[in-house]
Amino acid sequence: MKHKFPKYNPNRLTAEKGVTLVKKLIENEFGWIFRPTPLEHDFGIDGYIDIVNDKNYITGKSIAIQIKTGSSYFNQSTSSGWKYNGEIKHLNYYLNVENPVLIVIVDLDKNKAFWTEFDTDRITSTQSGWTTNIDENQFLNKSHKNILQALSGFEIDYLPQLEHQWEMDKQMKESGLMLLGINKEEIIDLNFSGFETLLKRITSSDEMIKKCKGKISFVIFGYEEDQRELYQIEEVRKWAKKVLPAFKYWGYFLNMDEEISQMTGLTVLHLCSVDISILGPNPDKSGFLIEPDGKQSFTLMKELFNWLNEFSDKHKISESVNKERSNKIAKILGLGK
Repeated sequence: MKHKFPKYNPNRLTAEKGVTLVKKLIENEFGWIFRPTPLEHDFGIDGYIDIVNDKNYITGKSIAIQIKTGSSYFNQSTSSGWKYNGEIKHLNYYLNVENPVLIVIVDLDKNKAFWTEFDTDRITSTQSGWTTNIDENQFLNKSHKNILQALSGFEIDYLPQLEHQWEMDKQMKESGLMLLGINKEEIIDLNFSGFETLLKRITSSDEMIKKCKGKISFVIFGYEEDQRELYQIEEVRKWAKKVLPAFKYWGYFLNMDEEISQMTGLTVLHLCSVDISILGPNPDKSGFLIEPDGKQSFTLMKELFNWLNEFSDKHKISESVNKERSNKIAKILGLGK
């Protein structure tokens, strides 16, 4: 006789009962939220537990959970509980999940669930996969609430940090000049993370971009006792060549007013990234008469122009502003009027 109807798999009902019991325990015992994974998206994680703190705020912390239901998961006893056998395919999956992973076995007859954290230090290999122990005293109930919350990590109030950042943004918008100090340690370590962070902040909105045009400059300190000029110090030259493409949009954001640009900002980047000929002592002031390599300076100018054009296209900077900034670049590099 041919079967004319779909056939229901009783194992599916058992699994669903297990998930239902776990959901009930999580919500009633812990006061947390259980989000089941849709069956078609279940590849080894049956759901996520969202942690709710004592003031009923959802913290953003979560725990992934794998649920196994039925008497077969209680067949292999150990001295302290039961042996859980896992499949190799789940190892990398669990290890790459960003949340802690719980393995839970459910005894429907006793209406109880037992858990262990998936931890590579607590698993051993078998011929067909791996195994870990689930302690018979690790009930999924409120007595383990603090332990499970600690697994997920306690929430952090980031608002004070953000409020400080927003206050700094306000000051950047209202200031006339932002002068950054680059210390010797940053130079030696080729560290320009401060510029990368700054670029994110000053390009965070159209308003910030507009307000920060031509406002930034920087000075390098820590070499005051060194008799050499900055462009003669190899580590400074290496740093300058590295930071140039990291920030890129110097032409738009750097202050290039003559009274500020003397050995700051673009002047430093220019002299430290091209070859320099020393013509002799400077008769009017300390230091030397120097001549930057013209061909290399022209190449640098074209690169700065390209970055400025890229920035202008991306953020719809007017042609007049682009031209004004280009003229300043050329003048600082000694290639314009």
